[in-house]
Amino acid sequence: MAFRFKQFDVDDIQSTQRVGTDAMILGSWAEPGQSVNIHDIGTGCGVLALMMAQKSKASVDAVEIDQRSCLEAEKNFLRSPWGKRLCIINDSIQSFANTTSSSYDYIIANPPFFSNQLKSPYAQKNKTRHDQELTLTDLIFHIQSLLKDHGRFTLILPPDRATELVFLALNYNFNIGRQLTVYTKPGKKPKRILLEFGRTMAKKPIFSELTILDAQGKFTDEYLFLTNGFHNF
Repeated sequence: MAFRFKQFDVDDIQSTQRVGTDAMILGSWAEPGQSVNIHDIGTGCGVLALMMAQKSKASVDAVEIDQRSCLEAEKNFLRSPWGKRLCIINDSIQSFANTTSSSYDYIIANPPFFSNQLKSPYAQKNKTRHDQELTLTDLIFHIQSLLKDHGRFTLILPPDRATELVFLALNYNFNIGRQLTVYTKPGKKPKRILLEFGRTMAKKPIFSELTILDAQGKFTDEYLFLTNGFHNF
């Protein structure tokens, strides 16, 4: 059954990267602005690429290593209002970055983030959540090669991996422009960190927080406001 957003639908049953809260928050928080071209790393079912197409007038290249995910993403792209601006590429980011001549104004990714942890018996699922095929070091290295000098990139990670990412990004002279700390409920520890980087950013980064659910388990007003452009509530 397709997930129905306000302006598009997404099937994700075959994909390694499915529709979820992480993607919803990341796509809603991302600010592609006047980008001419956008790159989505590990698109899965294509939900982030579709969100970027809705939020901009840019062409969007979506790279995905898993073939079944690519086929599903392509179908999602073609039936959306922005099919002509969306391109699915069946390749690893490593191979793509080493062979393409393209560079991008904006890069977005919901990358694999588990490292040295118990894996699922399903190889396809491991590609999505474990960094066996794409480490954070590899990710930053290839982002810096694909990003234009004025470009920005945005990612979502657990707090411990976000700290690691910040250190790696600083080594490539990236600066934090914005950071969003996400909590599932009041009083809980942070669940996710969203980060936006660029080579030339504002001197004073913008730090903010978001709580998804209130004490009664209902979506908070701040979450509903952030995702209003996509969610059907």
